Amino acid sequence: MKLKLFTIATLLLATTVMFSQTKSTATLRLEAYQSSGNCDVDIPTDNPEWNLEFEVRDLTGDLAPNDYYTRRDPSSVLKVNGKYYVWYSYSLTNGTGKISPWDLNDLYFATSTDGYHWTEQGIAIARGPDGSYDHRSAFTTEVFHHDNMFYLVYQASDIEANLNRNNTVAMAYSSSADGPWTKLEDPILSPSSGQVAFDKYAVHDPCIVYFNNKFYMYYKGEGNESPTCSYDTQIWGTSNKQVKWGVAIADNVTGPYVKSEYNPITNTGHEVCVWHSGEGLGIMLHQDGPEYGTTQYASDGLNFTIMGQVNFPLKNPGNSTYPEAAGLYRSETSNDSPVSGVSWGLSHVLNWSGTYGSWMYIRRFDLKDPLVSLEDIEKLYGVNIYPNPASGIINIDGFDNGTLVLYNINGVILKKVDASQINDGINMSALASGIYYLIFKTEQGTYGTKVVKN
Repeated sequence: MKLKLFTIATLLLATTVMFSQTKSTATLRLEAYQSSGNCDVDIPTDNPEWNLEFEVRDLTGDLAPNDYYTRRDPSSVLKVNGKYYVWYSYSLTNGTGKISPWDLNDLYFATSTDGYHWTEQGIAIARGPDGSYDHRSAFTTEVFHHDNMFYLVYQASDIEANLNRNNTVAMAYSSSADGPWTKLEDPILSPSSGQVAFDKYAVHDPCIVYFNNKFYMYYKGEGNESPTCSYDTQIWGTSNKQVKWGVAIADNVTGPYVKSEYNPITNTGHEVCVWHSGEGLGIMLHQDGPEYGTTQYASDGLNFTIMGQVNFPLKNPGNSTYPEAAGLYRSETSNDSPVSGVSWGLSHVLNWSGTYGSWMYIRRFDLKDPLVSLEDIEKLYGVNIYPNPASGIINIDGFDNGTLVLYNINGVILKKVDASQINDGINMSALASGIYYLIFKTEQGTYGTKVVKN
């Protein structure tokens, strides 16, 4: 396994993990923050492909903004038989007896032929009868497709008092994206019972990923741990709240799921957002913790290293395009970059005031490509790169001052060459076939493009 070195501290943390099987890399970083007395986060500057910016736009059709309805926490988007599908929490904004946007929710679904105009198809999973684990609310769902079966995992609340605590994770399955859905008899995940635990009070935002021939269910935990330290979030103001993720792993999609000994595996993360990235998994962290707004990568799905930043540089909340509660489009094709798994999807927007009270609606987000085409590299910077694709030497003309870095799709540095030393080009012959990144670093700034090795 190749290891990318960002700082000496990162290397020490990674080495420590080898000898401590009960602390994740994230936990060791948090302990380092505590030892130093602050929550300063070291974000690498040499991974432009991991610095993400998004564009957002409202949807049309039944999912257009309408404050009479609250539609929130969209699932991943799947394409089935030529149509896009999404599932989400649904309720009337001013429903009788409702005490929060996630109260008295059912799970609905909608379809689209283009990803912009959506038609609501109705209910997928309704709250259960009195006495059931999802009697009060069924909400915050995620979809998982495996071996021609569809699975919905979601938060479940049985009584009003458990809307914020003692939530469980439930599952339903179907042979069709259109349903009908069959619920499992019991929840598949519950809060931890220890005296102090990051997930003692609630388990939220479940997301299943098939990885290393097992089923990894990532989730957000809320508990009674003391925050490590206060931190200035730049966006959200000074806060002591710290939310972390855990993962539970199973041999079968319906369980049983066993919580990892590495939990918690993040130091931040109000919502779960995870995707396949090269040989490992990429994640994107929202608020509630010192590592807010970061992208991270783990080859083992457990020990995540900070790779970059979301909406780089960070914007204020009024202008932020961070896709809150992001539901990613899950393409069945292979990923061609570390972040292609987050290329587009649906997210939600919270409005604190409306005709019927606080409400939420779903909108679309699209990733801005941080890299430019070969044509634009030449037009904007005067650098000519050829041939592409290549089986051997890639020639580079017009780059006279700076450093050229070659990365693989996992963000690992393969070569670093000064501009004065690239007269003979870059030899790709020993590399495996696939997509690579050429990043040009100059005093005037950094730019890059994709190249292909045949």
